[in-house]
Amino acid sequence: SAALALINARQAAAMAEQEAFRRELALAADIQRAMLPPPRPDDFPVHGINRPARGVSGDFFDVVTLADGRIAFAIADVSGKGMNAALLMAKTASLFRCLAKRLDGPGALLAAIDSELAETNSAGMFVTMVAGVLDPAARRVVLANAGHEPPLLLQDGRVQSIDGGLPPLGIDPLLFADGCPECEVDLGGGTLALFTDGLTEARDEDGVMLGGDGIEALLLRHAA
Repeated sequence: SAALALINARQAAAMAEQEAFRRELALAADIQRAMLPPPRPDDFPVHGINRPARGVSGDFFDVVTLADGRIAFAIADVSGKGMNAALLMAKTASLFRCLAKRLDGPGALLAAIDSELAETNSAGMFVTMVAGVLDPAARRVVLANAGHEPPLLLQDGRVQSIDGGLPPLGIDPLLFADGCPECEVDLGGGTLALFTDGLTEARDEDGVMLGGDGIEALLLRHAA
């Protein structure tokens, strides 16, 4: 009887601990969702979506309208999974929202975020990130890429990969000593698609991983 009582007590304590952890994860997920930008009107030029595979995510995107009417945006993916990745994601997202309003250009922005992350980053963790600034009137985007999936430009029935940039943020601050290289993209009548490896590693209805070719096919199929 004593042994059964002890086993039951231990199981009850374990269940209580699991329930407390579940509540903490749910709270973290709520906080993460609150950090994402709200849905925009249909005629707004930048849209995004985040669907975590688990309760908390290491991916995020953000969109910030600047005082001069331009629009700063970013998408990022934190290495690893779980709570550590979620915390680093929250810090990176906060840095972007704060610095995007003060710094001119995505290259300077990524360099500043890298400098901040390098001071307190946990060993072995890093962030891949693309930042950009859209001029809606000119339909022109300035991009900077730190180790992230290359953006894809869908234009005139073709898909063009926009390569280049530096390694991920948080690895070595010396890499960003001179800022991050920028490139200019003339959208014309096209669409710029940015995504994390959560999309490239997704599987289609046949269980085949999409990969880069699969995403290009999706863009062409849904070009309208």
